[in-house]
This record gives sequence, structure tokens and C-alpha cells, in this order.
Amino acid sequence: MKKTLLTLLVLAGIGSVNTVNAQLPSGSIAPDWTLSDINGNSYNLYNLLDNGYTVIIDMNATWCPPCWSYHQSGELEDLWVNHGPAGQPGVSAGTTDDVYVFMVESDGSTNAADLAGTGSNTAGNWIAGTDFPIIDDASLASPYALAYYPTIYSICANRQLTEVGAISASAHYANVGSCVSASGTNNGGLLSYNGETASCSAIDVVVTLQNLGSAPLTAATIEVFDGATSVASTNWTGNLSTYGIDQVTVGQVTPSAATNYTIEITSADDNASDNSISQTLSPATAASSLDVSVQIETDAYGSETTWEIRDASNAVVASGGPYNDLSAAGTTVQPPVSVLLTSPADCHTFTVFDSWGDGMDAGYGAGNFAVKDAAGNTLLSGGDFADEDGGKFLSGTTPSTIEENAINGLGVYPNPFTTIATVNFNNNTGIDAIIEVVNMVGQVVYTENVGDASGLQNITIDGTSFDAGIYMINVKAGSVLTSERVVLTK
Repeated sequence: MKKTLLTLLVLAGIGSVNTVNAQLPSGSIAPDWTLSDINGNSYNLYNLLDNGYTVIIDMNATWCPPCWSYHQSGELEDLWVNHGPAGQPGVSAGTTDDVYVFMVESDGSTNAADLAGTGSNTAGNWIAGTDFPIIDDASLASPYALAYYPTIYSICANRQLTEVGAISASAHYANVGSCVSASGTNNGGLLSYNGETASCSAIDVVVTLQNLGSAPLTAATIEVFDGATSVASTNWTGNLSTYGIDQVTVGQVTPSAATNYTIEITSADDNASDNSISQTLSPATAASSLDVSVQIETDAYGSETTWEIRDASNAVVASGGPYNDLSAAGTTVQPPVSVLLTSPADCHTFTVFDSWGDGMDAGYGAGNFAVKDAAGNTLLSGGDFADEDGGKFLSGTTPSTIEENAINGLGVYPNPFTTIATVNFNNNTGIDAIIEVVNMVGQVVYTENVGDASGLQNITIDGTSFDAGIYMINVKAGSVLTSERVVLTK
């Protein structure tokens, strides 16, 4: 079904074809590689970067219509002609000599005939008129987390990559000018912030340190500033060669409100322009009460979406999904799920998962999620992510009025169980209660409508046909949901 819908979307003009995972986010360090082109010439990425080249890799497939359209546009060929390595085929004598371009055919099921346009799995002749190197090797798909065709990365000398997309030759070269490169002798640089941005307690400030000097970097003082006040620091030591990197925990901060911190190298350094980054850090949002609402709007692939809420002990206290798919791009507003939390003023973690790795807003409908408290305040929200998203929030101290009409007293006995489990609860909603048994990948393996009888309910579930493992017992009545984790042993 995924392949069918993707074909429809491509024919409708959406400029990419999905594969399996989420692509590497911009700012990532590009994995090194050594590969040979179809003419037997070998290339090493880091050697090219060390020689001052920015490297463009166009990861595509011979059968991919958007890939073929971009290839035919000639933008990468123009980039090669005017900025490619001096003396190489097709490169102008007036080249700036600072860019390398590679086409990387990344589908392992295609062959040389497909590249030449004579195979059965191709959009045309990719070799004719192409002067820059063509590499026919699917081995980059995994380390570069190839998510769709074409994926086009620009890789700077300092190893940082940016997903640039199918842009013009001039736009590619404009990106080259923004690359960071080594300068000076003793020059540490901060590339990115890598820690949590919100937490129920102290936040570890974690950054990526890179040596941007010609001499080995062996020491650096890194500080965190709230305005002009230093609130955390560390004296890092190590041994980084040029462009080497290290993840450094600078210290902890405990913001009382959303605060923009500056993280800076304050020791002696030859280039201060790359010493500082800023990051806003926040305390976890506190809910107004114990009950929260999970609101999900799925994209066309609802079956890829699941979610869970875990308490401070990492126990799953609520979960949902997967949902139904659509036959074309679009969204579906799922019924809100009300969750009555049982741990007052406790840190909870909400996580939404996408099993395909492209989030809920990747061109198949602008899906989104939100967790709201009983007063309607948004605790967490999003939709544009890769494999998972979410964050932490604090539960309130008291339930709202929803407790008066709640399902309560939920218990499962015995727990763990081997075959038969009894589910006990009080249904005070006045509407039908539905029991679901959900496995840890979000699949509903059992469901039963037990009606609207009020008072204590005793429902027997036969788990003989279930696999051993951890399950969530969900009891739903309208928008009210309460859950209990159980273990099935065999």
C-alpha cells in the first residue's frame, strides 16, 4: 500500500520518493567513505574535504522520476563545469576549483544497464552528457539514513552536512560560501547543541566541540552564560586532530522559565567567530491537573503512528495507535484520548513514534500531535520529525472535574499472568466501556465492548493466543481512557 500511494504522489508532482528511514539532519557530521565510480576511479570523502573541496552527493535511483527531472535540469553539471576540480573532464579552465559533485545511484536492485538507459528499471541514460563521477553503490544508504530519492547533501570541509535538495547551481555555490573551515593554529569551535531542551529537573548542557585549527586541540574551557553570568563550565581535555570532534557535557542548568543561554569557549583561541552558540532551555511545562488529552491528526499513513506516555519510573501509563491509512494524501483528526494520570506532580514523558521514520508532516498531509491539560493549555506539540518526537511534562496535583465521570479503580489480576487475566474497574461514565489489549508496538490484539453497566466490572481476558511480553490494558469510554501495564509469561 505504501508503494502504491507513493507512486500516486509522485505522479501528482510531489518531488521525492520515500525509502525507509529519516535522512541525516542538517548539521550532522557526514560519515566518511571510500568508493569507486563506474570508471574505476576511487574517491575518499575526507581526503577531498581536507583538500578544500565542498562535496555534493546526489543520492538517487535510476527509476525515480523526480531524480531524472533534476538530472536533466543540468544544475549539477553546471556546478561541475564552473566550480569543479581543475583538469577533470568537462571542468572549465576558469573553475573556482572548490567543489566536487557525485551522483550516487543508491538502489541496490538496479544495474549498469539501468544507468545506461537500456535496462528495465530506468528513466533514461544517466551516463550520457554527465562529466562528474557516477558511483553505483547502495552502501551509503544506511550510514546516510537515506529516506527518499533524491536526497542531496552538501558537505563542508569541517564534515558538517546540509540537506540542500534539488536546487540551482548558483544556490549550491552560495551554500559553499557559508561553510566553516579550519583557520589558525589553536582554534576550537562549537558546532551544535546536543542535549535536552526541556526537563523536569536539571538539564545537562551538551555540545559538539570541533578542532578548527591546524595543531591538535588538547584543552579548552567551555562556559554556559545566562546573560553575563556564568552558570556552568568545564575544562575539557583531550587530543583532537584538525576537524576532530567530541561531545562535551559542560554542566547542568535549572531554568525557572524559558531562558536563552550562550555557550562559549572562553580559553585562549585563534578565532573567536566560531566559539559561541546559543540555545533556549526550559523547564518542563506543568499541567493544570492530573488529566491530560492526547490529540492526534494523522497524515495519509496513520498505520505508522503510535504514541505512549511514561511516568517517572518509565512505566507506560497510556498509549495509542496505530491508526487507519488513507488512499491519498490527507489528514485524519483522531478522537482525542483523555488520560487520567495517577502520579501527582510527577515527571511524565510523551513520545509519538513514526515507524517509517518520516514523521507526520512529510508531504502526505500535514499531520500533527498535541498534549493538552484540562484547561486547554498545550504541554507539547509537533508533527515535523523523523522516527520520534515529544518531550517531558509535569502532571498536576489534583484531577479536574473529569474524575467525577471517570473510569477508575482499574486493576488486572494476576499480574504477571500466564493465560487468563481478570480486569476490574468502575465505569462511572454512563456510556459503553471498551477494553483493548495493546502490545508494545501499538497493535491492538484484543478488543471487547462491555457495555454501559455502572459499578464494579469484572472482565476475563483469555491470553492463550497472545505472545509473551508486555501489554497495555486500555479501558475507554468516549474520550475517557485509563490504562494498566501487564506482563504475559509463558
